[in-house]
Formats: sequence, C-alpha cells, structure tokens
Amino acid sequence: MAVVFSALTSLDLDYQIWGQQSNDISQIQESLDNISSQTGEEVDHLRMIAGEFAELKQGQIVTVYLFVIAFLMGLAFVIFGLYIGQEQRLSPFTKRLYLVAFFALVIPVTVILLRYITNAIYQGDFNNPVLTVAFILLIPVLTSYVLMIVKYRHETPRSK
Repeated sequence: MAVVFSALTSLDLDYQIWGQQSNDISQIQESLDNISSQTGEEVDHLRMIAGEFAELKQGQIVTVYLFVIAFLMGLAFVIFGLYIGQEQRLSPFTKRLYLVAFFALVIPVTVILLRYITNAIYQGDFNNPVLTVAFILLIPVLTSYVLMIVKYRHETPRSK
C-alpha cells in the first residue's frame, strides 16, 4: 500500500510540475508575443525614419545640384559678357580660351540636368516639381550653346 501511495503521490507531483511547466510556457509565449509586437513597432518606426532620411537626402542632392547649376551658369554668362565686351582687343588665343572656359562651365551643368531628368523619368517620378525646374533650366543652357556657337560662327568669317 505504501508503494501505491508513493506512486500516486509521485504521479500527482508530476501533474503539478507539468501544470506549472505549462503555465511557465504560456507566460514565456505571452512574453515572446509582447517582444514580437514591440519589435514590429520598432521596425515600423525605423522604416519611417529611413523614409524621412531618404527624402532629406534627395532634398540635399537637389539643393547641391541647383547651387552648382546657378554658380556655373552665372560664371558662364560672366565669361560670355567679358568675351562680348572685349572682342575687339582679344587675340585668337584669348578668344579660344574664353570659349573653352565657357564650355567647361556649361557642359557640367548640361550633364547634371540631363542626368537628373533621365533618372527622374526612369523612376517614373513625373509629378516631381524639380523635374519641371530641370526642364526649365534646359532653356538657358541650350540658349547659351546657341549664343556661343552663333557668336563664334559670326566672328569666324569676319576674322579671315
């Protein structure tokens, strides 16, 4: 009989241990679910921050492009003005130097604009207001090419 009671007592303890382990497992599962939901919230928050950083980076790139374009185009037109103002006193070497300096300033602007336009069109970002500005900036760039080429062509027959 003692053996039967000890066996029953050990079985009862086993059920209690199993019940406690089951309780511990459910608490662990609940804790893991809480950690998982918190991690999900943190991941969503980090994705939102990453999106904001991407927008900020895009804004900085556009700002740098616009600054470079304005600076280089300003220099190009200053050089064009000097070239026009002093055309009677310039040697052929100095005229060529003005032309090289002018195109050295205008060509990078053209490359920046065309690169931005092609990237925006390739990405399908047609509603981007900077794309409209880039297209508008093509007008003075192309005009500067035309002005310098016409000036050079007009001057070439006269100098011969």
